[in-house]
Amino acid sequence: MTHTATTPFFALFGQMAARAWRVFANRRHFAELQDWSDEQLNDIGLTRSDVRRALAQPFYTDPSSLVTGSAASRQAPSLSAANASVNPVFSIAGAAGAKCGQLAA
Repeated sequence: MTHTATTPFFALFGQMAARAWRVFANRRHFAELQDWSDEQLNDIGLTRSDVRRALAQPFYTDPSSLVTGSAASRQAPSLSAANASVNPVFSIAGAAGAKCGQLAA
């Protein structure tokens, strides 16, 4: 005799209801962020465009997942080669010509 494991309907319904409630609550919190000033949003690592983009998603989409990735991508340091100009010039790391955030080639 074989046994088939199935998830009961009421458990699936409960999970769906919990997700819908979480999405609704997160959208309500993001709607409150529209009233915050730019300085307050900057303190928590967001921009006004992040909030607008998150609320522009369909109503069934959780806005927190979209904003988590965008805030982390802005925090990543941007590095470029020190000689990445029109006229390639090699420089030594720490030389006067190298700018902060650039790598020497």
